[in-house]
Amino acid sequence: MVPTISLITPSYNQRGFLKECLESVQDQGYAGLEHIVVDGGSTDGSVEVIADAASGSAWWCSEKDRGQSHAINKGLEHATGDVFGWLNSDDLLLPGALERVGEAFAADQELLIYGGQRIMRYPDGSEQRVELDDPSNTIALFTAPKVNQQSTFIRMDAVKAIGGVEEALHYCMDLELWWQLLFAHGTDNLRFDTVDLAVFRIHGQSKTGTGTKGFREETATILTGMAQQLGMEAWVRSLRTGYPDAATLRPMPLREHHRGLVERMVLSFLIKWHGSIHERADFEMMRTFRRTVSLDDVAVDAGTQEILKQLDHQLAVPNWTAFRLKRKLDHLSS
Repeated sequence: MVPTISLITPSYNQRGFLKECLESVQDQGYAGLEHIVVDGGSTDGSVEVIADAASGSAWWCSEKDRGQSHAINKGLEHATGDVFGWLNSDDLLLPGALERVGEAFAADQELLIYGGQRIMRYPDGSEQRVELDDPSNTIALFTAPKVNQQSTFIRMDAVKAIGGVEEALHYCMDLELWWQLLFAHGTDNLRFDTVDLAVFRIHGQSKTGTGTKGFREETATILTGMAQQLGMEAWVRSLRTGYPDAATLRPMPLREHHRGLVERMVLSFLIKWHGSIHERADFEMMRTFRRTVSLDDVAVDAGTQEILKQLDHQLAVPNWTAFRLKRKLDHLSS
């Protein structure tokens, strides 16, 4: 039996990309497609493009919403499929993509997440394949997931049980959903194939091109909430030193035995984004972290240990002014 794939396309003022996106879905020729288009009340002519392609949509609307995450959840309210995916209106599916997805879920009734290759397409026309997640590296699935959203598909009942995506997030809703799924269901039923499924466009208005700070802040918000759930007070204090405005999100399905994993997740985040001190906020947060958080029970690899050693050298000063002076002197003597 062919599984029904509910594909949701949220859109807002993306007329320049929208037609090609919709055609890439309709040209799939997949018998079990349920395509849902949720427009946020565009004023650039997008509605006419959507209406022209309406015969290929199971449901569509154009009305004001509260952002991309809200649009996805609105689409989910109308979704009846076995498999969930979302494709932003400036991205594309590649030929045969849904056939591969349908075959994967038909072959394994326990499959939770299926992913294939996504291709980054840059404004100059150049392309790059993004590395896939490795289901055998279970720690990295939590600490450094790829989350190739355009080419990732999820069992629908698992998505609806979580409640869709977190509407308070505008950049990292796919990451938060990923962690929700993995903490709830584990990592046994994941599959990733080296087959090209989707194109992720990078352009001047894309979030990836303009929102690095937003991605970082929202990731910190998610991790702060997880640490708070597990009573990791010193970790929470460290994160809030650098990210004091972290919002309150829905809880994760965490248990006490997840504590060590969450510690590694927060450590990976701090090292990735703040392992080298550049600004006063970095200095204050990482100094708080090194003074208050014990890593005695945390598995720290050799590379991270070296970064921590260098970090401690940077932090071996009484205050931010002394740090800046030391940095200048170190630079002059190098």
